[in-house]
Amino acid sequence: MEDVSFSRSCYYICMALLGYSLAGYLVLRWLRLDPGLLLPPCRLYQQTGYYCVGCGGTRALEAFFQGRLLCSFCYHPAVDLVMGFLAVFVPTNTLSILTRGRVRGVLVRPLHFYILIAVVVVQWLVKNGVYYFTNIHII
Repeated sequence: MEDVSFSRSCYYICMALLGYSLAGYLVLRWLRLDPGLLLPPCRLYQQTGYYCVGCGGTRALEAFFQGRLLCSFCYHPAVDLVMGFLAVFVPTNTLSILTRGRVRGVLVRPLHFYILIAVVVVQWLVKNGVYYFTNIHII
């Protein structure tokens, strides 16, 4: 039962974030603003040449929505994993709520967050390791 309440809380957070994201997108489109104005460049990367754990996330999200999934995965693999999971998690849990539990939604467990953190850390170590040992920036 604990997994169900944790998963339901994650569902409501996802729905709020999706709503805020959609509203932000519509405002940017309506005002014809460049999203790059709101997302400044990474300070760590600018000053040291090393990537932060989130570097590539915005480019990955943009590539994902353009259908360039391999490019998106190379920029930041966590984006593809999260978007793929959300594509299953949100609809199944919405159906679960609408059918009052007759359709079971996919559950989110704390283990999923640990896996996601591991993916983020590994990609960060690989990108910075390649730069440290070869002085070559990848992606």
